[in-house]
Amino acid sequence: MGLFAAKNAVLVAARLGLGNTATRLLLHMALECWDDADNPGEQPPRRYFGGRESSAIALGFVVPSNASTPAHRAVKRAVKELVDAGVITRLRSGGVGMTAEFELNLNSAKPPAPHRPYPEILLFPEDPLGGH
Repeated sequence: MGLFAAKNAVLVAARLGLGNTATRLLLHMALECWDDADNPGEQPPRRYFGGRESSAIALGFVVPSNASTPAHRAVKRAVKELVDAGVITRLRSGGVGMTAEFELNLNSAKPPAPHRPYPEILLFPEDPLGGH
């Protein structure tokens, strides 16, 4: 899923000085989204569709308190901090039967693999006693 988005989320949160709650929510969002368009559901990359209850669990509100008013307020404050910092963009507000949708403004591209020549690996090393 969003491994590379999550790695960049850590750096972005540190550079922007995001609060702990907003950082925790951003990491959750990054891990739940796809890094690229090549995914089983063909969903756009870096999109988060999780509901408030799922977001509240990421903030430490376990069932059944994840559906409580304090949990929803914590999610709302964290989302506001992330939107205000420009880290996420709200694409759709949630409503009855529909979750909000956010785009994460993070780089989620897989970095190029460095070319490293590998040493030769002998599968059958010579017998130290001189046999084959």
